[in-house]
Amino acid sequence: MTKRRRARRTEQPSPDDPTVVHLLSYEITYEPILDRQYRRLPRRVKDAVERLHDLAQSQPLEAIPELREWIQEYPDVPAFYNYLSAAYTLSGQKKEAEEAIRNNFRRNPEYLFARLNYGELCLSQGDLDRIPELFDHKFDLKLLYPKRSRFHVSEALGFMGLMGAYFCEIGERDMAQKYYQIMNELDPQDPQTRRLRRKLHPGPLGGLQSRLANRS
Repeated sequence: MTKRRRARRTEQPSPDDPTVVHLLSYEITYEPILDRQYRRLPRRVKDAVERLHDLAQSQPLEAIPELREWIQEYPDVPAFYNYLSAAYTLSGQKKEAEEAIRNNFRRNPEYLFARLNYGELCLSQGDLDRIPELFDHKFDLKLLYPKRSRFHVSEALGFMGLMGAYFCEIGERDMAQKYYQIMNELDPQDPQTRRLRRKLHPGPLGGLQSRLANRS
């Protein structure tokens, strides 16, 4: 299942305007996207990636030592860092989670989720100036990855959720609303969509106001 995002707004970036938003045309799919690096991995590593995804969520303390072993053996598999940071977070080890996020970005800077996780860390710590730098001042997935024409829904929601929250924090609510409208179409119940909804429409009537605005 795919959804195609049509061009909403396209502008040329300017040195005087680092917060230009580009919403270009690309496909958003709900089917798994297996990149070339993943397809080249040995079967046993693929099996570990799939198994540890669930283990990191359900039994984080059990997953941590095994994930660290896999990272030593396969330091260029970014999923292991993602699961490790999630396991640390779920087990209350904030400092270790942050270090796993930073290590993933240092090792795999072009991997979208490594960027997103680091961006979320910067957002939580109030380091807003760092966020545009992480994404080369490109606020649309197609501009950030011009060779790709297809993105998984989790990639789109993660990217737009971070960017929407960033624009909210710097007072650019109209920009944030553009991301929110697309996210609400993709998955109104996703945690990223709900977070941005709360930022844009705080208070008990926020959800109703949001729904009414989307219908207009």
